[in-house]
Amino acid sequence: MIDLNHIARYQENNRIEAKKAAGGFPHSLWETYSAFANTIGGLILLGVEEARDKTLRVTGIPDGPGYVRLFWQTVQDPAKVSANILQPQDVTLHTIAGKEVLVISVPQAERHQRPVYIGDSPFTGAYRRDGEGDYHCSPDEVRAMLRDRDDAPADLAVLESRGPEVLSGETLRQFRLCMVMRQPDHPWNALPDDQFLPAAGILGPGQGGKLHPTLAGLLLLGKRKALRAVFPAFRLEYRETDTGFCLSTLRPGPPENVFSFYTMVSRRLTAVSSLLAQDPGEGEALAGALREAVLNAVLHADYFSRGGLTIQRTAAELTVSNGGLLRVSPEQAQAGRAADPRNRGLIQLFSLVRLATGTGRGLHGIYALWARRGWQTPTLSQAFRTGVTQLSLPLPPQTFSSAELTQRQIIAYLTDHVTAGVKTLAQELGLPDGEVQAGLDALLGRDLVVRQGRSYRLRA
Repeated sequence: MIDLNHIARYQENNRIEAKKAAGGFPHSLWETYSAFANTIGGLILLGVEEARDKTLRVTGIPDGPGYVRLFWQTVQDPAKVSANILQPQDVTLHTIAGKEVLVISVPQAERHQRPVYIGDSPFTGAYRRDGEGDYHCSPDEVRAMLRDRDDAPADLAVLESRGPEVLSGETLRQFRLCMVMRQPDHPWNALPDDQFLPAAGILGPGQGGKLHPTLAGLLLLGKRKALRAVFPAFRLEYRETDTGFCLSTLRPGPPENVFSFYTMVSRRLTAVSSLLAQDPGEGEALAGALREAVLNAVLHADYFSRGGLTIQRTAAELTVSNGGLLRVSPEQAQAGRAADPRNRGLIQLFSLVRLATGTGRGLHGIYALWARRGWQTPTLSQAFRTGVTQLSLPLPPQTFSSAELTQRQIIAYLTDHVTAGVKTLAQELGLPDGEVQAGLDALLGRDLVVRQGRSYRLRA
């Protein structure tokens, strides 16, 4: 609550709106009510106007109790607004310098209530708030809010128009190998693919009993063409400004789905962390935190949105941006006190390879690590107009060459897979054959790897 006795100190902003309202409620009152409810909440001050110098000035309303009665009557009318999200204490009457001011404290609506709109349609009556005031929500914003109202995991829906052939056999092989490594005693490891896929929820039965991919299964293992057909704006990208390295599902070759993208980015960030850190312990902690930031975005992204998923590393920071707004407050997300995941099916699948819990604790761990190391605090933000959530992680100041990074990636891959040839390394790491060969030659010269025919392994 602002200090109403010193109201001239304040200006209108994302969370304060002043309305003179001398002749009754202006129509814009309800637009602001909708906008605050659909954004992060705010205060509406009736009987206050914005002066020419942008400061606030009390003008008063003529009949405070009458305004209160009329407000409650109107806000509870479903023909006027779609939902009353206020409690009695949210609407209060104050006397300032002998003039009455009505203060309406609008909270952010719960996701089950959004979009809060005026009139008879969310597509014509839903608003949000930004630095320029209230604005009319686009159809994409409305559709995103409507998707988020449902508690049923949307990504467990079965795609009856698609068959198992839209899944990548190579990514399935990689996923199952990863599961064997991380859960060697899991009974599903012994199942053939045609039994494993429905057991894991990657395939589900349609109305006729035939098996079809679930949305989560398609996201995890799908081929590029099928993913683009179901998710027209599907885009996963990882870029480095200092080395020029780039991974993108918009290019031919790997990665083409969520699992191959996460795996390749994870390897890259592990190598980056080993070069940024001052000691192995710090390197492992940093790598785990960066992988967690990427996994959070993968699991919480709205793949039907236009935002896509973009990760950019500069020399100063790692920025992870994904389509889809937070389903809890930023404060709850940072503290790890609440989890409201958007893609429960994907979480279940990533839990099979011990990479996801769905508890919401990952982001809290990231903030805790940065605090312990004394690094600049990460920033979590949302852009409501574009529907994008962004996490920026400042990185320790350190420089390294692209060649060093390639060598670290090769070492990490051979540590996990024992042997590999140039073609396999290039495909798995997203690097040109020539760059991989140069890295292997350098490692041979340092006596860190040995050659076995066309393959390489780490020296014992």
